[in-house]
Amino acid sequence: MKRLEGKVALIPGTARGQGRAAAVRFAAEGALVVGGDLLHEEALDTQRLIAREDLASTMPAEPDSVWPTVRAAWPHLVRGRGCILTVGSTAGLTGQRTAHSASKGVVIALTRQRAAEGAPHGIRANCVSPGVTDTPGPHTDLLADEHPMRAVAHPIPLGRPARPDDVVNAAVFLTSDEAACITGANLVVDGGWSAVLPGAMPRKDSPA
Repeated sequence: MKRLEGKVALIPGTARGQGRAAAVRFAAEGALVVGGDLLHEEALDTQRLIAREDLASTMPAEPDSVWPTVRAAWPHLVRGRGCILTVGSTAGLTGQRTAHSASKGVVIALTRQRAAEGAPHGIRANCVSPGVTDTPGPHTDLLADEHPMRAVAHPIPLGRPARPDDVVNAAVFLTSDEAACITGANLVVDGGWSAVLPGAMPRKDSPA
Protein backbone atom coordinates (compact mmCIF):
# COMPACT_ATOMS: atom_id res chain seq x y z
CA MET A 1 0.00 0.00 0.00
CA LYS A 2 1.28 3.49 -0.85
CA ARG A 3 2.08 5.83 2.02
CA LEU A 4 -0.72 8.32 1.27
CA GLU A 5 -3.30 5.91 -0.19
CA GLY A 6 -6.86 7.11 0.44
CA LYS A 7 -5.84 10.65 1.41
CA VAL A 8 -6.84 13.89 -0.35
CA ALA A 9 -4.18 16.59 -0.74
CA LEU A 10 -5.12 20.23 -1.41
CA ILE A 11 -2.00 21.80 -2.95
CA PRO A 12 -1.84 25.43 -4.15
CA GLY A 13 0.79 26.71 -6.55
CA THR A 14 1.04 23.54 -8.65
CA ALA A 15 2.25 25.26 -11.83
CA ARG A 16 5.93 25.00 -11.00
CA GLY A 17 8.59 24.64 -8.33
CA GLN A 18 7.62 23.25 -4.94
CA GLY A 19 3.91 23.10 -5.76
CA ARG A 20 4.44 20.99 -8.88
CA ALA A 21 6.96 18.74 -7.13
CA ALA A 22 4.52 18.26 -4.25
CA ALA A 23 1.60 17.45 -6.57
CA VAL A 24 3.60 14.85 -8.50
CA ARG A 25 5.07 13.25 -5.38
CA PHE A 26 1.81 13.17 -3.41
CA ALA A 27 0.04 11.59 -6.39
CA ALA A 28 2.82 9.02 -6.72
CA GLU A 29 2.35 8.18 -3.04
CA GLY A 30 -1.35 7.44 -3.69
CA ALA A 31 -3.02 10.72 -2.66
CA LEU A 32 -5.84 12.29 -4.64
CA VAL A 33 -4.40 15.69 -5.51
CA VAL A 34 -6.52 18.84 -5.82
CA GLY A 35 -4.29 21.65 -7.05
CA GLY A 36 -4.36 25.02 -8.71
CA ASP A 37 -2.37 28.08 -9.68
CA LEU A 38 -2.85 31.50 -11.24
CA LEU A 39 -0.45 30.26 -13.95
CA HIS A 40 -3.28 28.29 -15.43
CA GLU A 41 -1.62 26.67 -18.43
CA GLU A 42 1.34 25.46 -16.41
CA ALA A 43 -1.00 24.16 -13.74
CA LEU A 44 -2.85 22.24 -16.45
CA ASP A 45 0.47 20.72 -17.47
CA THR A 46 0.90 19.52 -13.91
CA GLN A 47 -2.63 18.15 -13.90
CA ARG A 48 -1.94 16.23 -17.09
CA LEU A 49 1.33 15.01 -15.61
CA ILE A 50 -0.32 13.44 -12.61
CA ALA A 51 -3.65 12.74 -14.40
CA ARG A 52 -5.76 12.91 -11.22
CA GLU A 53 -8.53 15.62 -10.80
CA ASP A 54 -9.95 19.02 -11.81
CA LEU A 55 -8.11 22.10 -10.59
CA ALA A 56 -9.14 24.20 -7.65
CA SER A 57 -8.38 27.90 -7.55
CA THR A 58 -5.88 29.30 -5.11
CA MET A 59 -6.65 31.88 -2.47
CA PRO A 60 -5.31 35.42 -2.91
CA ALA A 61 -3.46 35.69 0.40
CA GLU A 62 -1.40 33.24 2.43
CA PRO A 63 -3.48 33.14 5.64
CA ASP A 64 -6.69 33.06 3.59
CA SER A 65 -5.43 29.92 1.88
CA VAL A 66 -5.44 28.16 5.25
CA TRP A 67 -8.42 29.32 7.30
CA PRO A 68 -11.37 28.98 4.84
CA THR A 69 -10.00 25.75 3.37
CA VAL A 70 -9.56 24.06 6.73
CA ARG A 71 -12.91 25.37 7.98
CA ALA A 72 -14.70 23.89 4.97
CA ALA A 73 -12.87 20.57 5.29
CA TRP A 74 -13.25 20.34 9.07
CA PRO A 75 -16.32 18.04 9.18
CA HIS A 76 -14.60 15.63 6.79
CA LEU A 77 -11.39 15.80 8.79
CA VAL A 78 -13.33 14.96 11.95
CA ARG A 79 -15.04 11.98 10.31
CA GLY A 80 -11.84 10.68 8.78
CA ARG A 81 -9.44 11.65 11.58
CA GLY A 82 -7.45 13.43 8.88
CA CYS A 83 -4.43 15.65 9.01
CA ILE A 84 -3.66 19.23 7.98
CA LEU A 85 -0.39 20.37 6.44
CA THR A 86 0.30 24.05 5.83
CA VAL A 87 3.27 25.76 4.19
CA GLY A 88 5.01 28.39 6.25
CA SER A 89 8.44 29.91 5.72
CA THR A 90 11.57 30.78 7.63
CA ALA A 91 10.34 34.34 7.07
CA GLY A 92 7.65 33.59 9.65
CA LEU A 93 10.37 32.85 12.20
CA THR A 94 13.03 35.45 11.49
CA GLY A 95 11.28 38.66 10.40
CA GLN A 96 12.92 38.99 6.98
CA ARG A 97 10.24 41.06 5.25
CA THR A 98 7.35 42.78 6.99
CA ALA A 99 4.30 41.59 5.03
CA HIS A 100 5.63 38.15 4.10
CA SER A 101 6.99 37.49 7.59
CA ALA A 102 3.71 38.54 9.20
CA SER A 103 1.56 36.45 6.87
CA LYS A 104 3.71 33.33 7.29
CA GLY A 105 3.77 33.86 11.04
CA VAL A 106 -0.02 33.82 10.95
CA VAL A 107 0.02 30.56 8.96
CA ILE A 108 2.27 28.92 11.56
CA ALA A 109 0.11 30.20 14.44
CA LEU A 110 -3.11 29.05 12.76
CA THR A 111 -1.60 25.62 12.27
CA ARG A 112 -0.82 25.30 15.98
CA GLN A 113 -4.32 26.48 16.85
CA ARG A 114 -5.82 23.87 14.56
CA ALA A 115 -3.57 21.25 16.17
CA ALA A 116 -5.03 22.15 19.57
CA GLU A 117 -8.61 22.15 18.30
CA GLY A 118 -8.19 18.99 16.27
CA ALA A 119 -6.46 16.80 18.84
CA PRO A 120 -9.67 15.65 20.58
CA HIS A 121 -10.94 14.49 17.17
CA GLY A 122 -7.72 12.71 16.23
CA ILE A 123 -6.85 15.43 13.70
CA ARG A 124 -3.19 16.35 13.33
CA ALA A 125 -2.02 19.75 12.04
CA ASN A 126 1.57 20.52 11.11
CA CYS A 127 3.48 23.06 9.07
CA VAL A 128 6.52 22.76 6.81
CA SER A 129 8.60 25.94 6.50
CA PRO A 130 11.11 26.14 3.64
CA GLY A 131 13.99 28.56 3.61
CA VAL A 132 15.75 29.68 0.43
CA THR A 133 14.69 27.09 -2.15
CA ASP A 134 16.32 26.34 -5.48
CA THR A 135 13.39 26.97 -7.85
CA PRO A 136 13.14 29.07 -11.06
CA GLY A 137 11.78 32.04 -9.09
CA PRO A 138 14.73 32.58 -6.75
CA HIS A 139 17.20 32.29 -9.64
CA THR A 140 15.70 35.48 -11.05
CA ASP A 141 14.99 36.96 -7.64
CA LEU A 142 16.65 36.06 -4.35
CA LEU A 143 19.64 34.21 -5.82
CA ALA A 144 20.29 36.67 -8.64
CA ASP A 145 23.69 38.40 -8.51
CA GLU A 146 22.15 41.85 -8.30
CA HIS A 147 19.52 41.00 -5.68
CA PRO A 148 20.12 42.92 -2.42
CA MET A 149 19.23 39.83 -0.33
CA ARG A 150 21.51 37.43 -2.18
CA ALA A 151 23.73 37.34 0.91
CA VAL A 152 20.92 35.49 2.72
CA ALA A 153 21.81 32.33 0.80
CA HIS A 154 25.52 32.40 1.63
CA PRO A 155 25.50 31.41 5.33
CA ILE A 156 23.43 28.21 4.84
CA PRO A 157 25.27 25.69 7.05
CA LEU A 158 24.70 22.74 4.71
CA GLY A 159 26.12 24.77 1.84
CA ARG A 160 23.13 24.90 -0.50
CA PRO A 161 19.51 26.04 -0.69
CA ALA A 162 16.78 23.46 -0.27
CA ARG A 163 15.50 21.72 -3.38
CA PRO A 164 11.77 21.22 -4.02
CA ASP A 165 12.09 17.52 -3.24
CA ASP A 166 13.64 18.32 0.14
CA VAL A 167 10.51 20.24 1.08
CA VAL A 168 8.17 17.62 -0.39
CA ASN A 169 9.94 14.83 1.51
CA ALA A 170 9.20 16.67 4.75
CA ALA A 171 5.58 17.18 3.70
CA VAL A 172 5.10 13.50 2.83
CA PHE A 173 6.54 12.48 6.20
CA LEU A 174 4.28 14.82 8.18
CA THR A 175 1.15 13.61 6.38
CA SER A 176 2.02 9.92 6.56
CA ASP A 177 1.27 7.48 9.36
CA GLU A 178 4.97 7.63 10.26
CA ALA A 179 4.17 10.98 11.91
CA ALA A 180 1.10 9.68 13.73
CA CYS A 181 2.19 11.24 17.06
CA ILE A 182 3.33 14.58 15.63
CA THR A 183 0.99 17.57 15.71
CA GLY A 184 1.50 21.29 16.18
CA ALA A 185 5.00 21.02 14.70
CA ASN A 186 6.71 23.44 12.32
CA LEU A 187 9.33 21.48 10.39
CA VAL A 188 11.93 23.86 8.99
CA VAL A 189 13.69 22.85 5.76
CA ASP A 190 16.44 25.41 5.28
CA GLY A 191 19.77 23.64 5.53
CA GLY A 192 20.22 24.99 9.05
CA TRP A 193 20.01 28.66 8.00
CA SER A 194 17.61 29.71 10.75
CA ALA A 195 19.60 27.84 13.40
CA VAL A 196 22.69 30.04 13.25
CA LEU A 197 23.51 33.73 13.11
CA PRO A 198 25.05 34.93 9.83
CA GLY A 199 28.82 34.81 10.22
CA ALA A 200 28.58 32.65 13.33
CA MET A 201 29.04 29.25 11.70
CA PRO A 202 31.77 27.09 13.26
CA ARG A 203 35.01 26.71 11.34
CA LYS A 204 35.74 23.38 9.70
CA ASP A 205 38.65 22.91 12.07
CA SER A 206 36.54 23.57 15.19
CA PRO A 207 36.32 20.69 17.71
CA ALA A 208 33.16 18.61 17.66
